[in-house]
Amino acid sequence: MKELNDLVSDSNPILRIMDKLDTINGYIKNLDQSYIKELDDKFEEELNQISKSQGEIESELKNAYKNEDLVFVFGAGISKDFGLPDWNVLLQKLILKSVKVDGNNSYAKASVFAQLFQQLFNLSPLITARYLKNYFGKNHNIKFEDEIRKALYNSYKSNHQSKLMDEILQFCVAPGKAPNLNSIITYNYDDILEEYLSKQNIKIPFKTIYKIGSKPQNKELAIYHIHGYLPRKGKVDLSLNITLSEDAYHKQYNDIYSWNNIIQINKFKDNTCLFIGVSLTDPNLRRVLDIAKMHRGDNQTPHFIIKKRHNSKILSVYLKSFLQQNKNIYNEKVMADLMLTETSEYLSSMMEKYEEADALSFGINTIWVDKYEDIPQILKSIRE
Repeated sequence: MKELNDLVSDSNPILRIMDKLDTINGYIKNLDQSYIKELDDKFEEELNQISKSQGEIESELKNAYKNEDLVFVFGAGISKDFGLPDWNVLLQKLILKSVKVDGNNSYAKASVFAQLFQQLFNLSPLITARYLKNYFGKNHNIKFEDEIRKALYNSYKSNHQSKLMDEILQFCVAPGKAPNLNSIITYNYDDILEEYLSKQNIKIPFKTIYKIGSKPQNKELAIYHIHGYLPRKGKVDLSLNITLSEDAYHKQYNDIYSWNNIIQINKFKDNTCLFIGVSLTDPNLRRVLDIAKMHRGDNQTPHFIIKKRHNSKILSVYLKSFLQQNKNIYNEKVMADLMLTETSEYLSSMMEKYEEADALSFGINTIWVDKYEDIPQILKSIRE
């Protein structure tokens, strides 16, 4: 049930394919299976022509690291092991602070309300964040960034040991020596990585960069916080602008010469990047990836992203639940005729091909894993 809840909470892929469910179901029931296979094979052939084999991917990543050209690009998935929320859960926590249910502050009721508010009305996270920023802005005793920080760290597991973070650490231990990680780009506000590096018995020189006018010294590993920086301890920088709400995205989008856009474009243009825990749905990220690809002036795909495969069994449970709740669309006869397992496997396969093709359009090859626990071994193979 937990896996099902996780799947439902990450509703974007599901919503995209549910819109096409009638068409896909029609293909499966009404068309000749050999024709469907022919379409799949053609799509797969086109992908194979521009994507790289696993052997080629591993070799290129090894060479990039050996040549000190490798850049890690981190998203929210990196911090989840430590109890930190992803974007949607973070917004739910902030909504929780802004609502009152039945005239009181019942945490249980407000928590349910905050989750339903987003899921039932399918609100854009950017619009929700804009509302929250304005809401907290009206109360002069509350700073929006302070509320984000509280929501970010209130479930933090300070003593958690992460195999993924341990492996990332191995890439960071020797700035200035060879081989060496070029730099790290993170879209997270938290300082989990910095805190983890600081806890080690050996000194690891790094520089946290989150605003213009800051740059690493010689032999310092640069950690660029593209969307802003909210350390767990200490004061929040008053000059800081967190990229969370719609207006902040508009500002970043309009200022192509902002420090964070320049950093991303240069790294995506000149280096080999490995994306971990990144969904590629951020509108500004997609724009700068397009700009960097245009400036490279070639058809190479020098970047890589690690993604978890879709679980067709979980999707099958979700589809069955969806169909049972929508009897006006799918009656009992359709339910009986629908090949649920085959449909779920087909949808999972198509979704992965869709995501792989989307990533390739930005010059990013996909490395598929069955579970997130496989990622440390991939990093280890690159390093060794």
